[in-house]
Amino acid sequence: MKKNILKIALIALFPLFVACDEDRLDLTPEIGDVFTGDLKSEEEMGYAVNAIYSSLGSSSGFGADILIDGDLISDNVFVSTTNDGYHLTKSNMAWSGVSNPFSGEWRSLYTVVQRSNMVINERSLENTDKVKSLKGEAKISRGLAYFYLVQMFSANPTSGLNQEYGVPLVLELSPGGVDFTTKMDIARSTVDEVYAQIISDLEQGISEMSPTQRTSKTFLSPTAGRHILSKVYLTRGKAGDYEKAIQLADEVLTSSPSNFKLIDKANYVTYFSSTDITKSEDQNETIFEIDQTIKNTLGVNSHLGAFYSNTGAHRSLLLRRTFFDTFETADIRTGLMSTAGTPVTDNPLGVWSKKWSRNTSQGNYTGNVKVFRMTEALFVKMEALAKLGRSAEATTLLNELAVSRNATPYTSGDVLQNVLIEKRKEFFTEGHRFFDLKRNNLPINKETNCTTCDVSPADRLFVFPVDRVELGRNTLMTQYPGWDQ
Repeated sequence: MKKNILKIALIALFPLFVACDEDRLDLTPEIGDVFTGDLKSEEEMGYAVNAIYSSLGSSSGFGADILIDGDLISDNVFVSTTNDGYHLTKSNMAWSGVSNPFSGEWRSLYTVVQRSNMVINERSLENTDKVKSLKGEAKISRGLAYFYLVQMFSANPTSGLNQEYGVPLVLELSPGGVDFTTKMDIARSTVDEVYAQIISDLEQGISEMSPTQRTSKTFLSPTAGRHILSKVYLTRGKAGDYEKAIQLADEVLTSSPSNFKLIDKANYVTYFSSTDITKSEDQNETIFEIDQTIKNTLGVNSHLGAFYSNTGAHRSLLLRRTFFDTFETADIRTGLMSTAGTPVTDNPLGVWSKKWSRNTSQGNYTGNVKVFRMTEALFVKMEALAKLGRSAEATTLLNELAVSRNATPYTSGDVLQNVLIEKRKEFFTEGHRFFDLKRNNLPINKETNCTTCDVSPADRLFVFPVDRVELGRNTLMTQYPGWDQ
């Protein structure tokens, strides 16, 4: 029976996949049949690894919602009063244990975990270099999924709050195969246990995955693994972790192969806003991006361009004017903002982000979604240096970055705060701000255009509730304190 299930599943999945080494990945959001494993060849394992990317890039994954969460649940972005109902609960921070808008993120990330498990736990194939590399890629994927699960659904590891409420560690393929809706009873691990598993997955994945396995930035790579691991150490914050974060960030910044390089001033605005995909996609600045094509796009109801672009179908996500006013006129990043045509119903008026275009030369809603880029590795290094008290080194790097953006160098103030201010300016609408505030145990102060405007770092709002369906399906699962009423 298992062979028949596998055969049916592979036939059903075949339109989803392209060969492992192709540069553009044909993505479909869902897999309809249960895939229980029992991989018979390197080729089938390649198909299984490619399937991971449809969950990573789903509308509730890194294709849209995780990146929207990172700005909307922060002081950066709000939903205009002129809207058609999307993302209002998140913007108003009005969720609860009953009304929960984060079930999609939970499901998408655990589907990544399950699809990764299918590859990692395969035991019958010869451990060729190709098989080893594919398993390494799956381990990087699983580490990435767990890193965002624990960031969203658990307290920050340096907060001292409720560290027994990590997330469940599912390390074997569930009885339902890649379908994570099957009933499973797995309790929450501690936050520390989850981070230990993330580090183990990423370290093994980096060592096992061939640096030449993938050529396109729409796939994860050892460089992506190092970048994610640097962020993990920066977030965990144990003794020695900041030094490790710096070491890994340096490895990313000096990456081999040579198609990783920091963006320069001349190409900065084009990198984000050009409709010519030869100038905006698969660029040296990019570490990992979600593939979008005319045939496989998140589309009018999910693509980031539908919400952030001033010509998008659901245009309603706006930057706060107070944030826009912190930029100097000459700052090249203001070229990725627009005050024209913002809804007059907002007070004060918002500002459009131009980082997520509605269309490219391929058509509407086909721009790739940039998830990680090289400049973030520089900020990882700066933040870690600041936390180690190496202020002069951090400030030197910070001012080099500021000058490269036509901004004034920093000459006073707390170095860590300066790093976070500049990072906010660099990564607006790219999904970082909420995680930056949470990692540093800082409050959310929205100032304007808000219902819930001020949130202390100890507030339960910094930890998303688990959906009631998941609580009913997993009898050992417990709700995070404060969301159980």
